[in-house]
Amino acid sequence: MKGRETPFSRAVGRYANPTAGKLTLAKAVFVYMFGGGLGTLWEVIFNVFYQIANDYTIRYIDCRGSLFTYFNPVYGCGALVIVFFLKKYSRPWQVFTVGALAGGAVEYFLSYCEEAILGTRSWNYDDWLWNINGRTTVPIMIVWGILCMAVVFLLFRPLDRFFEGLPARTFRIIGICCLAALCIDMFFTVSAMLRYVMRDTEPLTAFGRWLDAVFPDELMRRRFPSMKIQ
Repeated sequence: MKGRETPFSRAVGRYANPTAGKLTLAKAVFVYMFGGGLGTLWEVIFNVFYQIANDYTIRYIDCRGSLFTYFNPVYGCGALVIVFFLKKYSRPWQVFTVGALAGGAVEYFLSYCEEAILGTRSWNYDDWLWNINGRTTVPIMIVWGILCMAVVFLLFRPLDRFFEGLPARTFRIIGICCLAALCIDMFFTVSAMLRYVMRDTEPLTAFGRWLDAVFPDELMRRRFPSMKIQ
């Protein structure tokens, strides 16, 4: 029978596992990857059911949001924000409420930044009920709230216990290697997007010409099918 937790036992637990429950760099990388990967899978499944419901021809729609990996940045960043702000809450209603507001804020912020920096928009909710400038909408925020509960209670806490059982040095090295790969992917993704929206402008560098040759319009439209140039 499990004994009642006391301040002393909590102190001993923190000493034995000083990173337990904390979002270390390596944990953050894997939370991003799990969140981004599950987000990509969700988008693919959602699009299949959307096509079935509207009697469209079923086809695969690439929803990864990046060039080389399958970790959708919106969902990856969303998972990080969720864990960072909500891991301290123990009540589901708290996680749902704060998560719905934070998820909507992140979605709005990322949409604004994408349009301001790249001149593109990857999603637009103008036709949705209760939308906020087309960047997010109340029904989607409710989904974010439900997703937050899943991320905190079904994803991060089990993963945290699993990560704590791994050799700390090995886990840290693997996390750094994965972070490097994600940064490389994001660098080329953003660079290719910038060239994609500036095709009418002749590239000034050899790197720009290489991007135009390796990531032509056809490939970019296939990788980012919902992205619209403003």
